Parts: sequence; C-alpha cells; structure tokens
Amino acid sequence: MISEGSCDTEDWSNNAENSALRFYSTIYYLQLHLLQNAMDCDEPRSTASHDWALRQTLSEERWQEARPKLLDSLLASDCVRRGPCDHCNMKEAVIRCKDCLPKPRYCGQCDVSMHQNMFFHNRETLIDGFYKPVPPSTAVQDLSGQNIIYEQVCLLPITQPDKICDCDPQNLSVVAGRSVVLICINGRYDIFLPVMNCRTCHASWTPEVVDLLFSGYWPGTVGFQTIYQVDLFTSFEDLKITAPGLSRQAFVKMLQQRSQQFGRSGNICGDVFQKAFLEWTYCRHKREKLCGIDHFTCPACTPDTVAVSADGNRKLYRFSKTKGAEEQPFFDGVFLANDKDVATFVDCVREKTNPIHGKGICGTSTWAAARETSKKTNTKCDEEGLEVAIFAYPLFLQNELATKTNCKFFCTDIMCRYWPYLQKVAQAFPEMQNLTRMKPFLSVMHAKGHSTKCEVQWGGKNQTGAGTTIGEEVEQVNSFLSRVALTTKYMSKAARVDMITLHARGWNVRKKGNLHKYLSTRYLKTIRKTKEVKDDIEAIKKSTQRSEEELQQWVTDVRQWAVDTPDDLRTDDPVALQHLIEGLFLSIQQKKRDLYRATDRNKQRHKIRRRIREDKKKLFNAISQYNDLPTTTVSVDSVEDLLATESPIWPWDSETDTSLGVKKKVFDKVMQLERLVEEEVILVEEMKQHWTHLTRSYRALKDQASVLSDDLATQSYPSGLSGQAYHGLRSAVLQILEAFKTDMVAVKETYSQICGNGVTVVVEEEEEEEEEEDPYEHVSTDASTDDEL
Repeated sequence: MISEGSCDTEDWSNNAENSALRFYSTIYYLQLHLLQNAMDCDEPRSTASHDWALRQTLSEERWQEARPKLLDSLLASDCVRRGPCDHCNMKEAVIRCKDCLPKPRYCGQCDVSMHQNMFFHNRETLIDGFYKPVPPSTAVQDLSGQNIIYEQVCLLPITQPDKICDCDPQNLSVVAGRSVVLICINGRYDIFLPVMNCRTCHASWTPEVVDLLFSGYWPGTVGFQTIYQVDLFTSFEDLKITAPGLSRQAFVKMLQQRSQQFGRSGNICGDVFQKAFLEWTYCRHKREKLCGIDHFTCPACTPDTVAVSADGNRKLYRFSKTKGAEEQPFFDGVFLANDKDVATFVDCVREKTNPIHGKGICGTSTWAAARETSKKTNTKCDEEGLEVAIFAYPLFLQNELATKTNCKFFCTDIMCRYWPYLQKVAQAFPEMQNLTRMKPFLSVMHAKGHSTKCEVQWGGKNQTGAGTTIGEEVEQVNSFLSRVALTTKYMSKAARVDMITLHARGWNVRKKGNLHKYLSTRYLKTIRKTKEVKDDIEAIKKSTQRSEEELQQWVTDVRQWAVDTPDDLRTDDPVALQHLIEGLFLSIQQKKRDLYRATDRNKQRHKIRRRIREDKKKLFNAISQYNDLPTTTVSVDSVEDLLATESPIWPWDSETDTSLGVKKKVFDKVMQLERLVEEEVILVEEMKQHWTHLTRSYRALKDQASVLSDDLATQSYPSGLSGQAYHGLRSAVLQILEAFKTDMVAVKETYSQICGNGVTVVVEEEEEEEEEEDPYEHVSTDASTDDEL
C-alpha cells in the first residue's frame, strides 16, 4: 500500500522501469566482466560439473549425438578392404588377423609362416567378399591366381628339448603325433602333439606331463587326450568367487560359443573340465601347505580371538538324486568337518544327555535353531545345509574351535537357550568344562527378536570386553555361500565339499588382502563415533540434570530388572505384574522404533508388526490383572494411552523415580560408549597381531628358503621330491617371500597413517644373528627402539 502524496501512478511506473533497466544493465556488465576475466586467465577452466545428474544428462546427449556415427562406423568396419599384404607388400592379402595389429593383413604364404606357431590368434578370410572366421588348421594357397582353402597340421606350442640324443641337433625333425584337444579361454582347439625324431639314430621324444605343466598346461585326463591352459582355471575360479552362482555348465557353454564365434567347432565335456579343475586346485593346495601358507587362519585373530560366531545355512542343501561316484573329496576336513566325526560326536552327546522336545521360545519369538531336536526333514535332500538346526552342531563347532583358538566370546542367534544346554552337556562331559569358560554372546541383530530382558542380559552390545562385535559376521559368509547353493545342490557329495571349500578359500584370500584397510578404516570410524556418543551422554546429563554416578545407577537398575524378572509371573503378585507391564511397554516401543530403521523388507516388517500385536495383547491382559488386584489404589492407563506417550509415569513410581524407558535409553548409550572404548583397544591389538603374523611368516619363509638351498647344495631331498621339484619348491617359496614383502610395505604404509592418533604397533622380534642382507629393508620391525608403524 502506498501512502497518499508520496508519488502518483505515472511517476511510480517510470521509476520502476528505470530501476529494472539499471538492474539488467548491471547484470549485463557483470557477465561481460566475468567473461573477460575468464578469457584473460592463462589456466584452462574445467568444464566438468559437480552435479551427477547434470553429468549424466550431458553424457546421454553426447551418446545420442554420436550414435548415428557409431552405427555408420560399425557397418563400415565390415567392409572388406582389398590390398597388398602388410608384410611382404607383393601378394594380395587374403587373411586378416585380429591379434596382429597394426599389420593385420596377410597373404597365404606370410600367414602360414607367421601363424605356424601362433595358432591362438583369431584369423578371418577375405576371399568370399566378407570376413569369415577360420580355425588355425585352415590356410589359403594361391594356385594359378586362384585362392584355394586347404587344411594344415597345427602342433601344440610347447617347450621342446634342444637335443634328444648325442647326434647333431640338425638331424632332428618335428612331426605331428597323436591328436589332442586343447581348451583355453577362447574355446576348443583340435591340434596335434609334436614328436621329435632323429634321422640318424631314430631316437624319438614325445611330450610328457612335466613338459605340459612347464608350458602352462594341465592334463584333462591321465593320458592327456584333453589339455587345459592353467589360465583357464584361474579365470574360472575368479569368476566363481566374483559370481558364486555361475555354474560349470554355463561356463562351458560360453567356451563353446567362443569356439563357434572364431570358426572352430566341437563340444567341451563339463565333467572332464570339473575333474581337471579340482585336481589342479588340490595340487595347488598341497603346494601351499609345503610353503607353509594357510588361508583358513585369520592373521588379525591369531592367537587371541575376540569372538567366534556359529550359525546354520539350510540353503546349502544337496538333492539325494545326484548320487555321483563314491569318491572322497579332496578337501575333506579342510573347511567342512568330516561327516563321520560330526556323527560320532552327536551320537556321543545324545547318549549321555536327554534332549528336551518342543519349540525354542524366547519372548514372543520361536527360534528353529533353539530346538534340541528337529523333526523337519526333506526326503529329497541328502544334505540339508552346513549346520542342521539342533544344538549338537554348534557345540561341535565350539569344541573344535576351542582347541585351535584362544577365543573369548562364543556367538549364536539363540544364546539364551544354547548356554543352559551347554552347561547341561558340560556336566555330563567333564572334558568340555573348558567350553563354559567362554563368555556367551547373543548376536546383536537377532537379539532384537528376543525379549527385552534377554537382550539386556545376553545381547552382545552389553557384554564387557566384546567391543563393537555384532556376532553377525557369519551372516556375510552365509550370504556369499548361499549363492553357491544354486549349483552345489546338483553336485555329487565330494564335488560339493570341494566347491564350497574353494569358495571359502576365495573369500578368505580376498579378505586377507584388504585386512589392513578394513582395520584402519574401522579404527578411525570408531574414534569418530566415540566422540559423538560422548557428546550425546553429556547432552543427556544436561537435559536430565543427573550426575555420572546417577547414570551408572540407572545402568545397574536396568541390569537388575533384566535378571530379577522371572519368566513365569504370578498373576496375584503386584511387583511381578509391574515388572511385566514395564517390560512389555519397553519391548513394544523398541519394536516400533526399529520397524523402519532396522528393516528394509515388507516380510520382516510383517513379522515385527505381528509381534507388536502379540505384545499389546499381553500388555492389555497384564494391565487388566493389575487393575483388578485388591491392593491397587491407582489404575494403570489403557494400552492406547500408554503407547501415546514416550515415557509414561507409572502409578507405583514415586515423584523422584525415573521410568524404565528413560533408564533403558541411558543404558544403551552407556553400553555403546563402553563398547566403543573397548573396540579401540581391540583393533589396536588386532593390527599388532596382523603385523606380527606377517613378520613371523616372512621370517619362517626365509628360513625355509635357506633350508631348501642347503638341501639343494647337498642334493638331499627329505620331502621325497625329485631334484627338479625341489628346485621348483624353492622358487615357489621365494615368490611367496617377495609377495609377503610387498604386502608388508603396503600394510606398514596403511597403519602408519593412524600413528598420529597415538597408536603404536610394536612387533617383538629377535635380532638377526647372522650378518646378511636385511629382509626387512623397507619394513622396520625392531621392537627394541619401539618404532611405530
């Protein structure tokens, strides 16, 4: 609103127009000034946008603009370009080799001379007016100006001896022997073994297994009618580890498709491929054992392990119809326990203990893994999983692990039911009393499905000394191995054990390679989270106006409430009903809070909603029973009114009392802070153990290499190996030694980045007695100077 007498309408409009002109003029000169500054700038400006959506839009527009040109170029690339041979420049080119860039065109004569020993190259003919893939055995010959296709003999590229007899090497001739099938990543090749003959003394040489392995091949059969490149096995293993659901049949079909794509034909037997692959992996495993390499030991958890988690996976079943041959697995007992050992242990436990039949119930949840006996079976399955849902199997795992590791906590999803069972078994078997020295640990995520008092008493986040261990680490491995079940359920029993073991090995190798990055990143996150939780507790102190001692008393009250509340409550006991009402209210509040925060699936939310409804019914009944007691003077509000408030005031509380819900929130924060402080110490210890493992392994490998060198000097081979094999073992040890040295440099560099936070990783090593080249030239491990990593 404009006041009277300030200005008339015409003057106002003129002023507004002039202001607008001045505004746009200012913007124009400002833009011009910025443009001039940009033109005068010597450094080129970056045109990349920081907005991901804008970058994607610009990229899509560029692809749309380039698409017609790409299609035109794709069609033009199929045009046959006539011309002379790129090598002799005399005859017309009739062959194009995709692997001989930048000179891919050959005449018939140059093609034979060049590709006689390089038959892995993918070649195409030009004589029909288009590019036609041809196998290595196909060649083109110019007869009277006409190109004729003929078949030639292809020999297996393999290392050959310089001489096979005492005659002049010039008298040696190489001819084609028997035909074999070679399979590599590009598919199948039908070739011949080379045979060397002496024209003078008629001596002959034929490749043997050692010659195949020396050249990078692996026999598919004992008589090596089929030969595989070792690179094919490593590629298949890498694909299986990256995509565990990849089947052997799919991989073999891919190889057959590549064979057809490059002009070759023939089938590839999947059974022979699998057998050869498993034989190769077993021999590699034996070689690693000779070198002292163990992929089933965690460097950060040896010798002191914080926690071990045991869980079952019923997805890893196997159909009984796939019987297969009665053969023993290569890796029996390496990762999966031997069936006979497990069966003997289970039978022994069942003989002295009486199993309790029925459901395993905790709170409002029923746990299949908490049953001591299981009636669930599938007649179609020969193997129902890696761990059947009964107590004897985690007990077997705990008993086995207790003898190998110094473990502090044992984690399961049903610890509140398992621990009483363990104590019952320990009474029957005195030799298992040491298992009860481990501390029980209820997995953190599964604890949310248990009753609230069970979570407080058994939950891992409330266990002193556990750090931020969640006890769910085995779920990550199960998620990885569950994808293997897509293929192992159709395998024979032995092949299933071997394939699952190989996947577990691949998981361990991948995790060991990134262990130093994982530990250092987790340590830095722990420090940052510790500071945040400390600030939260300080904020709670200010808002509640409570001291540190009072908060600790609340923590004690929550623990006492969880221990003192009995499972079976009397309906005429007002104190018991008070505890029940508070516990049910707290349980409902926690489940409502985690409904969308801790779950991302409707199926999981449906289960939580069902448990909330069940708890509401129990809360309604408990309130009704309490209000009907003769001693009740003030009734409890209805369920709806209670749940409408975050922290209700109970009738039995005095004015100075604090609700259990508020105490539980403080309890969770205090426990979180304690666990984070413990986690810092645990991570430093694990980094120390990791570094100690590397240095001791390096020293052990160095000592082994020295022993092997001495044995070679004296020509004594205690392992029962041949002299050439012993030389190869020493070379393998030296190769692993060099890999360890490289890893130690990377680990030291990573750990040194957190030394500024007051972390010192000290390795106690004995000084070298002999004066020789320091193996730790780039890695300092002298404990006497207390060097930091």
